[in-house]
Amino acid sequence: MNLLTYRFLLTLAKPLIAYSGWKRCQKYQDIETPIQHCFAARFGRNPSTFQKGGIWIHAVSVGETRSIFPLLSNLHQDYPELSLTVTNGSTQGALQALKFSPVPIQHQMIPYDFPNSVNRFLDQLQPKLVLMVETEIWPNLYQACHERKIPIVLINARLKETSFDAYRKWGGQMLRDALNQTTFIAAQFPADAQRFAKLGALPEKIKTLGNLKFDIEIQPGLVKIGQEFTQKNALAERFIWVAASTHENEETLILQAHQVLLQRIPTALLILVPRHANRFAEVQKICEASPLRTQTRSQLQHTQTTLSASTQVLLGDSVGELMLWFSVSQVAFIGGSLVPFGGHNILEPAALNKPVLSGPWFQNLQSLFEPFITAEAIQICETPEHLASTLIEFAQTPEKQKAAGEAAYNCFAQQTGALKRLMNELRSLLD
Repeated sequence: MNLLTYRFLLTLAKPLIAYSGWKRCQKYQDIETPIQHCFAARFGRNPSTFQKGGIWIHAVSVGETRSIFPLLSNLHQDYPELSLTVTNGSTQGALQALKFSPVPIQHQMIPYDFPNSVNRFLDQLQPKLVLMVETEIWPNLYQACHERKIPIVLINARLKETSFDAYRKWGGQMLRDALNQTTFIAAQFPADAQRFAKLGALPEKIKTLGNLKFDIEIQPGLVKIGQEFTQKNALAERFIWVAASTHENEETLILQAHQVLLQRIPTALLILVPRHANRFAEVQKICEASPLRTQTRSQLQHTQTTLSASTQVLLGDSVGELMLWFSVSQVAFIGGSLVPFGGHNILEPAALNKPVLSGPWFQNLQSLFEPFITAEAIQICETPEHLASTLIEFAQTPEKQKAAGEAAYNCFAQQTGALKRLMNELRSLLD
């Protein structure tokens, strides 16, 4: 495909794109943290006044947004005179940025990749540097930055196998041009670097710097907050496990595993955290339809009460508390993996010395999982029954639980440093 064909197809799809964007903006407006000019910004029509000449960082959704927080901190510390603008492609990612950014930021939703929309935003922002996270390759945006001589870098870049196949089939000259309009591509792993090269990126454009998600900043006082939650809710003697970032149809399998666990460990507690906030009510109904006694985090907060001793499932229907749940748990299962979604980030529990469990579907993060699998630092559970038996083993043998947590942490610690390497590369563009 070439750029003219891409633009023609994009124009044909414009009504559908606009309607989808409008629905998302209407659905996810947060009363406490509104996304300003959510829909208008998608067309580069944000009336806000932006500070110009800074750094624009784009992260599409929740995981990508959280991965750039340490980078934002470093950029703010080293270049306090430069404004930091964060854009997101999903409203959930936007809420993460607005609520939890560690430093002051300017924010809006990313403009759709229509030439006029992109150019309006670039006129408004006039960035000194543009950083695109993971696989955010937008041909019109890249072309506009190239024409304006604005350096654009694809950071923490990755290409899962399915994306690689699609790009190779449909990308053509347009994709090759976009990749080579970057100043450089900071690939996560050698496999990602090889895929970008096969798509036509020049070898001198590709640098393998590692995964920014390994450079996790643990919130100061997190352990203490977790200990206070444990003490307040009388959880010190209970076996607690987290099922994090779960997807549709996966919660039922998780609850099945928990029921098997309860037959052997009657006081066990499951903290269930769906991936997307818009599914909280749906998952609550699933829990309440099961025989398991359930409370929700929102109920505890609104009523200022504590967890009942008879509660078997705590639904984590809150945003931004996942690290707290990892902290208070003994074992962490990472969802999107018992159903064929493809897995999620396993690094946060590993950074907290927790045994890490996953289902068999982790193809989206194959390169991330490989070192953990090689080091036997993750347990792959093929079925709910396998998951339950693994949990029972950890509950009954604390020494195995401790060893698994240490293995996960050691594997995590051996692969840190991507942030330092990236900052060294960016300084040559900023200084």
